[in-house]
Order: sequence, then structure tokens, then C-alpha cells
Amino acid sequence: MEKLQEHRQEMLRCNRCGYCQAACPIYDVLRREPMTARGRIQLLRAVTEGKLPLSETLSRLIYSCTDCQSCRVSCPGGVHTDEIFAVARQLLAESDYAPPPLTELEERVRSSHNISGEPPESRLLWAENLEARPQGLVGKESAEVVLFTGCVSALYPMVYGILQDLVEILQAAELDFTTLGGEEWCCGYPLLSAGLPVSELVTHNLEAIKSLRAKTLVTTCPSCYHMWEHNYAPDFVRVMHSTEFLAELVEAGRIPLRRLEMRVTYHDPCDLGRKSDVYDAPRRIIQAIPGIELVEMEDNRANALCCGGGGNLESLDPELSRAVASRRLEQARSVGAEAVISACQQCERTLSMAARREKIRIRVMDVVQLLRMALLKEHSQE
Repeated sequence: MEKLQEHRQEMLRCNRCGYCQAACPIYDVLRREPMTARGRIQLLRAVTEGKLPLSETLSRLIYSCTDCQSCRVSCPGGVHTDEIFAVARQLLAESDYAPPPLTELEERVRSSHNISGEPPESRLLWAENLEARPQGLVGKESAEVVLFTGCVSALYPMVYGILQDLVEILQAAELDFTTLGGEEWCCGYPLLSAGLPVSELVTHNLEAIKSLRAKTLVTTCPSCYHMWEHNYAPDFVRVMHSTEFLAELVEAGRIPLRRLEMRVTYHDPCDLGRKSDVYDAPRRIIQAIPGIELVEMEDNRANALCCGGGGNLESLDPELSRAVASRRLEQARSVGAEAVISACQQCERTLSMAARREKIRIRVMDVVQLLRMALLKEHSQE
């Protein structure tokens, strides 16, 4: 409670203007005031004043959030809603009102070091379908580049293709790279987002990466990227999202490209865009591919709508998560795009599933997968 009290002055800065309401993807679906940032802040103020106790209802309202931070970006007063809600989740996580799915998530991560509860050796299952598995994908003593695979890309078959295509691109560019294999642990972002401690995970991953003496760490996951860049903040390795890394390779002429005739739109992931300020790198890759027509959705960059997959919402309220995804997919369809491109495996999952449910004929893929499609055949494994 003390930490929440420390943010009371920040809460008092909220003048209830309603800008956060207009920007909130959850309010857009449910139309309930307690689901807005200003509504949650009023509830938390009441907690600090002793007028409202912690409860299961309050917990549900605080956690029914994708943590997209649209409220923070849209707030004209600059209220740090992200900090307020992070502290509130920590308070609830330490109470008797933590949502059971998050308690189960914590147990899986603590025991297996990943969000799905798979054994550590499963982190390389995605590599089994590579036509030419590179030497040293795991087990190298050192490498120029280390791929931090992330739990979703490495353990969810629907998005195995992102890592597979990234490896083929890096092979074409003749780069020296490796992975941690089973020694990679969850970056901790899902737990941190839930208000749970992550120091054990951070310490392990920092030591594992440092032992490889790599110069660059690359990850396709915006959540892993945000965690490494802003929470780990290592001084011994350069942290890059895959789009930043690949954009440099493309512009250096190290990835030969063929023409693709496609009309596409780009979906900005919350963790990569609003939270990490990476907007241009993915678009630079897309626009570098001959024949590609990039059209922007109505809401893009800092104002992009969330896909519905953030904040552990998919496990807490799958129906709400699906409703948010459907609204974003409708924006992609409205611009006549053949494909919606993102740079987040969770966004690809949620938007792909929405397309199937809604029976919308639109392709959903990652920037890495689009780039792999454009790779000249003589440089690919085809």
C-alpha cells in the first residue's frame, strides 16, 4: 500500500478529461467507465484514502487491461498511468486477490522458465523444420550475434515461422550467430506486467548472454526487446529488435531482394511502438522491398490500436481479447490490404485468429516473414 500512496500525487493530476477513454481499446468494447484509465485512477485514489478495500472486483478491473499505454500517450496532462497501474498490479499480486491464471503463469515460469510450461529443450523445436540447420545454432562458446528467441516464437507452433525465416535471412547475410537453446529463460515481461518479481530471471539471462561475449542481442519479440532495453539495460551488448537489425542489413545491401506485388498495411505493436518508440525500422524494411505498396491504417504509430494480446489479457479474459483484435483487423481490411504486417509474434497470433473467426480473407504475417518472401531464391534454402 505504501508504494501506491507514493503515487497519490500523480493520481491527483488526473483531471478526468476523457482523452484516455477515447483511446482505450477496452472501453471501446465494454463502454464501462471503470475500464478507462481515469476510472481506474479514481478507484485507486479511493483505496489510498481508505474508502475502498482491495477486492476481487477491483482486481478484475485493474487487470482487465492490455497494458497498451494508449492512455499514457493520449493524456494531455502527462499523467504516468503506466507507473500507477504497475504499482497497483504489484499490490494486488501480493494480496489474496491475484487472478488465478496469473498465479498459474508464475508457477509455470518459476518451474520451467517459460510461459507454456514446456521442458527447456523444447526451446529449439522450431528449428527442426529448417532445411539447413546452421552449425552452432546452440552450443557455441561465442558469437557475433545471439538470438534471444522468446517464449512465444520458440514454443508456439503457429509462429515458429518467424524464427525459421529469420535464421534463413541471417544465413543469407553470412552472419555469425547462435542461441542460448535450453539455457534461455523467459525474459520476465509477462510476470513484470502482472506485478510479479523477475530478478531471478534477469540475473540468469544476463549471465548467460555475457558468457557468449556477443556484440549484439537480437529478438523478434517486442516484449523481450523492451525488457532487455529498458529493464535489463546491459552495458556489454547492443540490444536490437529484429526489425532494427534487419533494416540495417537491408540498407547495407546484405540482403538481396526480389520484387513482390502486394498491398500491405503495418500494425504497430504496443511494446515496440508506444513503449519503445520503434516505428520507422519496420516500415523501412517494408518500403525497401520492390513492388510493395504500404498503406497506413486510420490509427497508426503512437495512436495504433492494440491487437488485444497484451497485459496477459488473453489468459484472463479471452473473449475481451478477441473483441479488441477484431476491431483492429477491421481497420486493416478497410484500407484494402492483402496482408497486415506486424513485428510481434503475439500480434500475429491474435490477429490471425481474429481473421479466421471473422472469415476475413487477409493474410497476417511478421516483417521477418515478408522479408523472407522477398529474399532472392538463389540466396534462400528453396
